[in-house]
Amino acid sequence: MSYVDRMCLRLMAPCLLPALCGALLAWSAEGLLGLPRAAGAPDLPSYLIVAGGAASVALYAVQAGRLLRWRRGRGAACYVCGCLLGRAREGRWGVYRPCLGCGKQHGV
Repeated sequence: MSYVDRMCLRLMAPCLLPALCGALLAWSAEGLLGLPRAAGAPDLPSYLIVAGGAASVALYAVQAGRLLRWRRGRGAACYVCGCLLGRAREGRWGVYRPCLGCGKQHGV
């Protein structure tokens, strides 16, 4: 696995989390709402799946935008491997940004 593949995996893997959480909530709501309910009551499990999918697509769009900016050379890049840098974090010796490819920590 190359550094670029690792960077793309670290960017795109969290995009599946909202969809999985929405499916899990829908499954549990279906079990809890399996009791008889009034006619005209909203179908909550299907709304939960749609909301989870929409959040997943929105997060994917944000990460794809970051990836496109990096490919055009407008994102903060690692000087070791050239991959995109993550968010700023507070560390022992000050603020740093980890590389999403090789994991090296760059001071801000």
